[in-house]
Amino acid sequence: MTLSHNSSHHSSSLHRWLVIGLAALFALVAVACSSDDGATPDPTAAAGTVQTSTGTGAPADADPSGMDARGYAAGHRLVSAAWLEEHLDDPSIVILDLRNEEGYAAGHIPGARLVIPAANFSRTDEAGVSGQIGTAEQVAAALSAAGVTPDSTVVLYDGANSLWAARTLWVLDVYGHAQTRILDGAWATWTAENRPTSTEAPAVTATTYAFTAAPNNQIIANFEELMEAISDPEALICDARSAEEYAGRDVRSEQGGHVPGAANVDWTTAVNEQSQFKTAEELVAVYEGKVLKGDTNQTVYVYCQTGVRAAHTWFVFHDLLGYENVKNYDGSWQEYGNRADSIIERS
Repeated sequence: MTLSHNSSHHSSSLHRWLVIGLAALFALVAVACSSDDGATPDPTAAAGTVQTSTGTGAPADADPSGMDARGYAAGHRLVSAAWLEEHLDDPSIVILDLRNEEGYAAGHIPGARLVIPAANFSRTDEAGVSGQIGTAEQVAAALSAAGVTPDSTVVLYDGANSLWAARTLWVLDVYGHAQTRILDGAWATWTAENRPTSTEAPAVTATTYAFTAAPNNQIIANFEELMEAISDPEALICDARSAEEYAGRDVRSEQGGHVPGAANVDWTTAVNEQSQFKTAEELVAVYEGKVLKGDTNQTVYVYCQTGVRAAHTWFVFHDLLGYENVKNYDGSWQEYGNRADSIIERS
């Protein structure tokens, strides 16, 4: 009987300690899941990147926009209106409104600073080609006036379709600003969702911004490179203009037409009726088989008239579809169509 009593006693003790242990484990899990200590992974970072809270750069909290559900290769540089509204008071974020003065004065996202991209991020180059990327000093001066520092997360928006937002992101990529985002859906989505607006321009403390690294020439192409790509069977060329420009019926330079071998997909095809970028699956249906071949290591050249629409397509290929080697021919048709030594096709 004693042996039986001791066995029962040990079994009861084991059961009690097992229950206590499981309860403690569940408590730890609950605490971990409900923690709001700022250690939640940053949705604006690429998949697989371990994030830590540094007090600078992109906020480290969950992105309610559902960008991951769209299947992008690297959608972390695209943020939703809901995400931005939750971070309007974050001092690490600087919002740049890329519309015109009239639109900005009539209403803008609270705290946004007006920067006219054509005036601040573009120039006519030494060869007389207009609409080209501004100099590093010119771009840095515009960022300084807007109160941007190298640690700022810059969120960009325009009126609709993110045309100038994508162009500005590409410009900042060339010169090496670390944290840049595009507001998906632009001002059109922000107002359609009845999010807060303001007519008051914020007080801005100017900074002294200066780029220290050499420009990233891996994402910009020149005339000679494009001419070489024509005879390279591995190179892919996308004309982001309208079908009329591509065919040579809408002529905006001395000559009309297109680069031989270029496939034409109008840049607007990448966004939906709400001005938001289409899902990765929808973008693949648009581009692969016509422009892209599914090999994300292939070099892709994009062009339009002045490299602005092409920058939008560059963002789609590079960020959303994950093509590593995408080059925007900044001279685009403004240079190509005005040169006597260019090779042109018409259809």
